[in-house]
Amino acid sequence: MAIPLALGIKIPVSAAAVACNNSVQEYYVSSGDTLSKIAGIAFGDPKQWPRIFEYPGNARAIGKNPNLLVIGTPLRIPPCPGSVQEIPKEAAPAQTAKKSRNKIPFKIYVVTGDDWPPYVSTDWPNGGMATVIVEAAFEAAGMSDDVEIHYVNDWSAQLETLTKTNRYQLTFPWYYPKMDFWQTCDRLPKPMQIRCEYAHSNPIANVTLAFFKENGRADLAGETIESMNKKRLCRPKGYSTFELVENGITVDNLHIELSPKDCFQRLLEGVVDYVLLNRFTGLAVAAEMGIGSRVEMADISIASPIHILAYKNNPLETVQILDDFNVGLETIIDNGTYGQIISYFNDEFTRRLAKQ
Repeated sequence: MAIPLALGIKIPVSAAAVACNNSVQEYYVSSGDTLSKIAGIAFGDPKQWPRIFEYPGNARAIGKNPNLLVIGTPLRIPPCPGSVQEIPKEAAPAQTAKKSRNKIPFKIYVVTGDDWPPYVSTDWPNGGMATVIVEAAFEAAGMSDDVEIHYVNDWSAQLETLTKTNRYQLTFPWYYPKMDFWQTCDRLPKPMQIRCEYAHSNPIANVTLAFFKENGRADLAGETIESMNKKRLCRPKGYSTFELVENGITVDNLHIELSPKDCFQRLLEGVVDYVLLNRFTGLAVAAEMGIGSRVEMADISIASPIHILAYKNNPLETVQILDDFNVGLETIIDNGTYGQIISYFNDEFTRRLAKQ
């Protein structure tokens, strides 16, 4: 449902209808709107609502419940599914100030992993969605000749040694805790505390932490994030939980299983009510298990932004690189390149899912 911002609000004309094409469109929430309804009209498939939820700025405007929208809220509608046939070429360089560039190395070495599709993976076009966004942002910032990306499948080493010793100047993609919630680093879960030693970029992308449930569970209709503390939730071992705490979900009674498949098995056995996974992983695992038609994403979600990190105490002051990167990132968001990139990879995910 959609609720008014205030009595007597005047809704812009563009709220009367929503359509998508091969570019990013602006839409204002109208009476009766839900995110799934908007996705159904724009994309022809209400289950594609995460495409809208994840677009920069939308998740913050929408909040935790995609089906409780405020009338008049501006949303950006990304390109239609299937409208972007290839990865777009990077944007033309922006006029960015390169202050103190003499204090950083000519070549900026960036490290990422190779095992988190579709975000970073050499099995995906051009290294995955996050890699393409990072390269396009540096291109827009006029820095592409200075940047080289390497893959190291030891995520802990990326933070604990590789960037701290300046073998790499940047690392991505990483979640970063909301410090306005935690206040001090020592309140963070221990594995997260090291991230306080890093500065972070603006979000590269919003990862949808989805709540997967079994189809036909009428008793779970109308759930909210606030009601999750009364439900049985499953999260695989080793997966982060800080984002749950940030959103008011207690982890004391969380069911921990060895793998996403084990969580889904507990779901089908009726042991848990929801499996918590990013939407791409959840949908891919369900398809691999042959249970894609038996599970679905609930109409609630948590947006978890991912970033580039730079070690704060690097003697070469590499944190300043993030300023130029942010300018480039803003450029590709504003000129539509970003929307085409994420739309291409959403479609590529759909194509690969259909082959499983």
